Order: sequence, then C-alpha cells, then structure tokens
Amino acid sequence: MTTPDRLFRFIAAPAICVATMSLVEGTAQLPTRLWVDATAATIGDTANWTNKVEIADINGDGRLDLLFANGGNYSEAGPPEPNLAFLNRGPGEKFENVSARVFGSTPGTTRVIKARDVSGDGITDIVAGTTYQTQSRLYLGTGGGAFQEVTATHLPQSPASIGDLEIGDVDLDGDMDLVLADWGPGNNMTNEGGRTRLWLNDGKGHFSDATAAQMPAALVRFSWDLELADVDNDADLDVLVSCKRCIGGYLFRNDGKGTFADSPGLPQYTNNYEYELMDLDGDGFLDIVTINDGEIVKEGGSNRREHVFRNDGKGRFRDATAQWWLPGENIGEDDNMVAFLDYDSDGDADFVIGSLSGPDRLMINDGKGQLTVAADVFVGPPTPGTLGMALGDLDGDGRMDVVQAQGEHPTAIQERVHLGTGLKPDTAPPVISSVSSTPSPAAGRTIVRARVHDRKSPTLPAEWKRVAVEWTSSAGPQVTPLHWYGEYLWTVELPAAILAGSTFRVCATDASGNSACSNR
Repeated sequence: MTTPDRLFRFIAAPAICVATMSLVEGTAQLPTRLWVDATAATIGDTANWTNKVEIADINGDGRLDLLFANGGNYSEAGPPEPNLAFLNRGPGEKFENVSARVFGSTPGTTRVIKARDVSGDGITDIVAGTTYQTQSRLYLGTGGGAFQEVTATHLPQSPASIGDLEIGDVDLDGDMDLVLADWGPGNNMTNEGGRTRLWLNDGKGHFSDATAAQMPAALVRFSWDLELADVDNDADLDVLVSCKRCIGGYLFRNDGKGTFADSPGLPQYTNNYEYELMDLDGDGFLDIVTINDGEIVKEGGSNRREHVFRNDGKGRFRDATAQWWLPGENIGEDDNMVAFLDYDSDGDADFVIGSLSGPDRLMINDGKGQLTVAADVFVGPPTPGTLGMALGDLDGDGRMDVVQAQGEHPTAIQERVHLGTGLKPDTAPPVISSVSSTPSPAAGRTIVRARVHDRKSPTLPAEWKRVAVEWTSSAGPQVTPLHWYGEYLWTVELPAAILAGSTFRVCATDASGNSACSNR
C-alpha cells in the first residue's frame, strides 16, 4: 500500500538581506544588479542562432558545463549551425570550447539538448533534438568528457521536427526514456501539427518507438515546450505539451506503465510557449507558470500575458493569475523561458523570465501568493534575443548564475553568462515531500520514492551532495542513495526485509551543504 508522506518544508526563519536590495514591508524598493555579465571571462564571443542552453557536468569533474543547441529559424530552416560545448575549468578560468570533441564537425538545426545518463553506466550522455525533418542525435559518454555518436544504432530512424524533449523513466522500469514534441512535416505555421513521440529505453541506451501504441493521437501544432511532471502525485511522470497554434496546451496522464491518455484539467490559452512546474504555495503539489499566452499574430506585448495555474491536489489546475500575479506585475512581453530559483533563500520559489521583446527579469514570490516583478537585475549589455535560459552555480560560490541562449534577433545572437554576484549564498534547506514506500513488482522488494528539490528547475545531479534513504537495522544506522528518475523525483528499490519493522526517512544535502530530512 502506498503511504504518502505529508509535505516536509522548511521556511528560513531570519530575513535575508542582500546588499543590493531592500524588501521591507511597506516599501517599493526592489532588488537590482543581482547578476553581472561575465561572458567575456567565461565563454567569449559566439555568433549563433541558439534556441536553448543545457547545464550539466559532462566530464565528471563536479563542475557545471554548458551546451548550446544551435540552428534557426522560426518557421523555416535556416543555415545549419554547429552546436557548442564548453567545459568549466573552475573559478576564474575561462571555459574551454570542446564543441568539435563532443558533437563532431557536422552542423545542423538543433532545437534542444538534454544531458543525462541514458545508458545506465553512470556517465552523462547527450541527446540533441533537431527540427525541420531531420534526424535527432544521441551521443553516449565514454568518460572524461569524451562522447561517441550512436544515432544510427541506438535511435529510431525517423526524421522529424522536434520542438522540445525531456528525459525520464516514464514506464518505471529503471531506465531513462525520451518524450519528444514533434511539429510534424511541412511548415510549422500552417501544417496540421505532429504527434507527441515516445521512445522507450531498453536499459542500455537503445531506444524503440512506442508512440503508436502508448501515446494519444492528438496532433500538436507547433510546440516549443514539453515537460515531464507528476501532476497528481501518483509517483509516475505525466506529460505536458505547450502549443502555439492550438486553443491551449495538452496534459497526457500516465497510467503508471508508460501509456498516456489525453486528459482535461488545464486552463486553455493559445500561443502558449512553456509550462514550468514548481510547488508555489507549499501544499506538496506542483503548480504551473505559463509564458507568452495570447494571440500568435499580435505584434507587440499588449495582448500577451503569463499565467499561474494552481494544482487542486488531484492533478487538475485552475487559473490563479488574478489572485497571484496582478496586472501591474505581469508585463506581457514576447517571452520565451521560465526557470525557478530561490534567489533570496527565504524558502519559496522565485523565477526568472527570458524575453525576446522585453527585459529578462526576476519574479519575486512573497510566499503568500503574490508575485512582484524586478526588471533591473541584470548588469551588462542588453539581451533582446533571449530564447532559452538555464541556471546553475558555475563558479562554486553558492549563488545561482544565469546563462542566456540568444537568437531570433538581427544583432543580439551572442550567448550571455551572468554571474550572481549580487546574491547571498544559498542557505535554505531542500524541500522533501511525497515520500512513499510501495511493493515492487519483483517479489520481496520495496520501492522508496520522494520528491526532492531546492526550489530550482531543473534539478541537476551535480547540485546534490547526497539524496538518500536512512533507516536503523539491528546492525545500526543504514544509508542507501536514491537516484533521479524525472522532474524532481528520486527513487531506490530495496529488499522488503530491510525496511520491515523499521522507520525510514529521506534526507538530502544540496551543493551548498544545506540539509533536510523527511519526518518518516
């Protein structure tokens, strides 16, 4: 029987004061100059149409490296461009360009790059989703930052127009699967769209196409974002797909075995660019921030608005924008990306927004259901071409840094790196919720699962010193690590006899040394 834990959430007691900010009740002063441009000192000049950026430790040295997915255009293929890879050589050192070593010399039209271990050997691998009816690619890590392309032998040979992809264990068999948003053949502004694709892993990084048997037949017309998330807290990964040319996005619910059904439950807005999920109100269920909702043909920002959808606890969502995100704080630009972080270590999730027509900006969550915009937080040249954004502590100082992917702009296509010099180091303990123990399909085994995060999206393995289950046996205290399987979810399978009659708990320590444990 599943025994879900109640939410275990820490709220930092002392007020956090940053030298560049003042958020005293009753004043209007907002934080400024939180992130300072360090592009020249880190990655130097680039000149590509970059759609998204992935942060990951690709050589196993414990530092966060950068991967840029390159190739335009908006509604038709642009000139093929090479993807970029930069190794982090440590604080104060310039990143090393290892693009050819990682991706080879063949350019393309890559929309998205994801880096996770898909072959089960403990080494980071790279998946590149490509657009305009081209073949997506898989690079298996061989150790030390070296990669071998295995596209021809490990992926379904199926040219497509991939708008986004996510990695996670959707059928709960212990390996990482791929779910991909496909624009379909033809012009993505006029065609009938494409079916969301499912590629299942055999455990060693060989993928087979299970779309026909296990995915809904819905044709999604021009999706820029796909997310894997457990929206109903049943421990499996559901799928959310944004849609620009639909009346709204899609929610596909997982039956627990990797078969998905089209499900109601999402408020509907056309031209949606992204769904980003985080528990915003501390009730243990994931809420959604959406971006760029409005008329696709409308020029200017007046008809575009972001939204907040609150989870009702059953995986259905209601529009809470009117209560949480007041019109004066909801600028409504041609925005492209959302990423969560707890910028002030006050125990709730804030987020940054990357914009094509307006400022890249910070939304501050007061923890009581109100969002406030701070638009003057980046120091350096303007970033009017932001298509993608990723967060990570690049220099190991305990502060979240921001990397922006630039494209779709006549001049601003240089990627940017902003270091969080105006932030205080992270002092907030992790959030642990949805702890459960269930019988495994294998006789005599028990599966422990939990949602563990640091109010940041996405979560990265390199950002954790440990995530583990603890219990006491006759031999004394015992600890076994959990592994990530998608979203903010972690799991481990143990012999049932180990936990029989024992009280266990899940504990986590983040990269800054902040720790928390569940209450069971």
